Amino acid sequence: MISAIFDHPVTRLIVVPLLTASYVATSHADEPTFLQRGDIWHYGVQASGGRGVTRYATIEATPAGVDWTVKVTCGTHEARTGKVLSRHVGQGTSERGRGTGLGGTYVVEGVRQNFIITLRGPELDVPAQFTDSRCASGIGQLSTGD
Repeated sequence: MISAIFDHPVTRLIVVPLLTASYVATSHADEPTFLQRGDIWHYGVQASGGRGVTRYATIEATPAGVDWTVKVTCGTHEARTGKVLSRHVGQGTSERGRGTGLGGTYVVEGVRQNFIITLRGPELDVPAQFTDSRCASGIGQLSTGD
């Protein structure tokens, strides 16, 4: 009897898809979704700058429609004390395409610079490369702010 109901064309074309859509919509209704307007995606990396100095780079990326707005901060600090020796801040945009990375362009002190972060599925330790030599490149940490 039940199999006859599910074999009916109206049931297969209308009822089953509606029940499935309703289940999917309610099964994840309480879970927050990341990458909504206003969310911030953080990335930070450090690398040796030689002679007790560490180079660093941070990116704050916020979704803004198709593009992202980014704030990139680079510089150096003393490895022992953490005292900041230099700091350069740039603003720009980024795009998250179908590939495995997040790349972008920013302007710091009137000079256009670029970066790319290679995402590796759910991993949070991921590599980044900056064209600005004042920025650290290498394996850094990704955080969605949660």
